[in-house]
Amino acid sequence: MKKTRVYLLIAVCLTVGFALGLALDKLFTKSYAAGSDNESMLPAEAPSEVPVTGTARSADYEIVTIYGRKYIIFSSGSDIEVLEY
Repeated sequence: MKKTRVYLLIAVCLTVGFALGLALDKLFTKSYAAGSDNESMLPAEAPSEVPVTGTARSADYEIVTIYGRKYIIFSSGSDIEVLEY
């Protein structure tokens, strides 16, 4: 095969893979930001504790336990991200 045909084949494969990745993204990933109106909020008296706090480069973090599940909360300026620990 000629060199130009190999480059063209690679470019076509990359383009098709990128398009399929965009089209099928929602099938394989969760949408964490999307919520529904019927979700119940935790009551104010929810048992929680904050065992660890600190900073990592430009973000502050806390590890909290709510109802026996651990979460790590990163905050940097006005951005907040919550991950299950």
